[in-house]
Amino acid sequence: MSGTRVTVSGTFRRAMSEIQDAVAELTDLGAEVLSPADPRVVDSFGGFLYVASDRLRAIRTVQSRHLAAIEASDFVWLVAPDGYVGTSAAMEIGFASAVETPVFTDSTPSDLTLRQYVTTISSIAVAINRIAEPGDEPYDVLLDPSGAVERAHAHLDFVERELIGPHSHEDSLVRASAREVTRILRRV
Repeated sequence: MSGTRVTVSGTFRRAMSEIQDAVAELTDLGAEVLSPADPRVVDSFGGFLYVASDRLRAIRTVQSRHLAAIEASDFVWLVAPDGYVGTSAAMEIGFASAVETPVFTDSTPSDLTLRQYVTTISSIAVAINRIAEPGDEPYDVLLDPSGAVERAHAHLDFVERELIGPHSHEDSLVRASAREVTRILRRV
């Protein structure tokens, strides 16, 4: 879907080629990558890598700009090779959760806590399609009152299962994120 805004997060030192591939794939699919827009490494300081789209070379400024991109994005694509998530990417997952930006990946994080804030799916294309799914608009009760009530009940049943139903650790990988539950509750 054209117009989808995405931020890519991951450990630049361990997975730069995978991050570059993700940015290229997102662009090919018509998404706008807010950060890193141009993931070619151009400089480094300590262990911090600067990419071509980092106009300023101050770590805090670069990271603050990346966080602003997360907040402005429709979703975050997490590159987590072999489940590895570094400290900065973990902070970015936490920030995305706080600003209600969903985080998708095709490689489940090794850390059990981080898994609760990330949705593992098969591909970037699936993430774009999930964000673009119809049905995010509020129900028009005046046009279809019976249908609106039925959909609201179905959504409330889903929310009940997610919030209080029994779950195994494997179930947590496919459960809806807090943002999805909150979005559903707002629509109902």
